[in-house]
Amino acid sequence: MLTGGCRLLNLNGHRCGFSKVAGRPIALRASGLGCFKRTFYACLVFLSLWMCVATALASEQPLPISEVVSMSTSSLPPQKQIERIHDTRTSYALRGSDFAKLKAAGVSDAVLDYLQQSFVDDVDLLTLYWVTGEGLGGASAFYPQPADVERMVSGYGTAPGRYLPSLPPGVPDWVSSDLAPFSAKRVSVSDILAMSRRGDSDSQIIDQLHNAQLQTLGGAPAPKTIRTRPLAPISGSELARLKDEGLSDAVLDELQSRFLAQYVALERLRYQNAGKKK
Repeated sequence: MLTGGCRLLNLNGHRCGFSKVAGRPIALRASGLGCFKRTFYACLVFLSLWMCVATALASEQPLPISEVVSMSTSSLPPQKQIERIHDTRTSYALRGSDFAKLKAAGVSDAVLDYLQQSFVDDVDLLTLYWVTGEGLGGASAFYPQPADVERMVSGYGTAPGRYLPSLPPGVPDWVSSDLAPFSAKRVSVSDILAMSRRGDSDSQIIDQLHNAQLQTLGGAPAPKTIRTRPLAPISGSELARLKDEGLSDAVLDELQSRFLAQYVALERLRYQNAGKKK
């Protein structure tokens, strides 16, 4: 015999009830069962969405530079290492001298080239957004990660990094924003090596770089796939090799800085003129 009932509110605000005999529940009412099912399925959907969001956020976390070195000292093939870096969508704001340090730590030439190309690709994208007035927002994971290769740390908050108004947001502040005019004297990597070998000081070589335009550099390997962005004219393995050939860290850092500054200036002009009629 029915002696009473109890009614509850589900997550949607609907009443769900059950009957009881002698104070003991015996069955959910039909309407209550429907409410329970709706609530149960809503919870399942919410949980599934939450797990998807959590997985996506985890996959967007930048890969620390220390893990790049760890992979290089493992048995993982270079191509698999590159795929791992690519899957995390991580690029690193590496100075010219960083590539020789990474090579000394065991990073292969193929991975060095990928690190340089992915950095240049992101600088190209940031330059495009700078010209068009778009942006990547405030999520630091989407920008080239500052890296301190000496300490093997990377990421905002662990390595130094800030922006300058004269450069696209996300391009590191050590990239020089003052360029020699396009009509200035051209200087090549061979010229820089020649100055180093004849005993010119670092300050003399850096001064030459400041007052000249870099010639097109040819250290990057030929692409194996069709690319929608320019190929980096100087590769990571080339920068590492230049260290072996006698260039100092200071000169290599300046070379990378001047190359990126010139690259940003040229890409900026290209994007500004892209939609103009001839």
